[in-house]
Amino acid sequence: MKKTCISALMSIMLVGFTLDLSAQKLTDRALIWEKNLVDLGTVLEEYGEVYAEFFVVNKGLLPVVMQEVITDCGCTTAHFTKDTLHQDQIGSVVISYDPINRGGKFSKMVVVKTNLDLGGDTIFVQGNNVPLPEDFYAHYAYKVGDMGFKFSSINMGEAFTGLKRTKHVDFYNFKDLPITIDEFKTNLPPHIEVNMVPALVPAKSRGILEITYTAEGVDFLGFQDEIISFHLESEKEEEVNLRLLTTVHEYFDPITASEAANLPKLAISEVNLDLKEIKSGSTVHRSITLSNMGSQPVNIRKVIANCECLTLELAKNDLMPGDKTELKFSFDTHSRKGIDHKHITVFSNDPLNPTRTIVIKSTIK
Repeated sequence: MKKTCISALMSIMLVGFTLDLSAQKLTDRALIWEKNLVDLGTVLEEYGEVYAEFFVVNKGLLPVVMQEVITDCGCTTAHFTKDTLHQDQIGSVVISYDPINRGGKFSKMVVVKTNLDLGGDTIFVQGNNVPLPEDFYAHYAYKVGDMGFKFSSINMGEAFTGLKRTKHVDFYNFKDLPITIDEFKTNLPPHIEVNMVPALVPAKSRGILEITYTAEGVDFLGFQDEIISFHLESEKEEEVNLRLLTTVHEYFDPITASEAANLPKLAISEVNLDLKEIKSGSTVHRSITLSNMGSQPVNIRKVIANCECLTLELAKNDLMPGDKTELKFSFDTHSRKGIDHKHITVFSNDPLNPTRTIVIKSTIK
């Protein structure tokens, strides 16, 4: 567990707790948690226990004592502040998770009981426990230099603009020497960060690559296929190239019921378009109407297709309330036969439906 300067952490947390006072008024609880869930990411059983620490502040008028912390599994144990917490004082609960002889994704519930709330508050620890494989060569079959991975590419899944998306990828060090990332030679793009856990992975052992992806701006929207490179410290030049797959959506803040009527709203005339039977080698032309059915202007951020065989043409990107535009597409069927499905994805500032997919079906003969 990483050590943190407690005095600095407390000052940071108190700011966060101040922001949470509205939640206290709603729940009428004395204890306000910094967070009630900790994701431990990927856990390798050979490294033993891992830890999650939860901080809590007493925002009530009465003193609070944490009397009992109950875990729902023998794999988790708890250590907690036993001193009385007076108003604005901070305590903590440390949960240790033992991964030995366990595997797969896990979510563990912990109940914290106090002198003021015998029912208790609930906090959670989750992660993915990766057990030791019987055959490292078979399990980590895709090798990049002397680093073995399970797959030839890393699927980051869905990411949102302005938010960090972190993926933990386990690997095996086939070298006879320990490895670490050479930070001086590594030059990653600004939206990607890669760390090795532990920082120095011993010879013939496993480690974790912690990959953090932060997408900013419209250019990132949609499917991203990138090659990232980092260097290992070594007597000779050792560059590791990995393929990263990410689907990026625009993030919007949650919408209240009162705000729902005063929003941009994109309508699409057809989201399932069946071209029926078409002749191979021909080019089919169609158009779809995009409309603004809301009370605020719609901005169409981006329109992309999942195939180079689709050519797109959008008349305009900005639609005032009640306005319409045509999305024209041409489908080139050369070298294609059989049942076919293509997708067009429309990204807009409609916060309730920022990503829309148009499915184009056909039978090519």
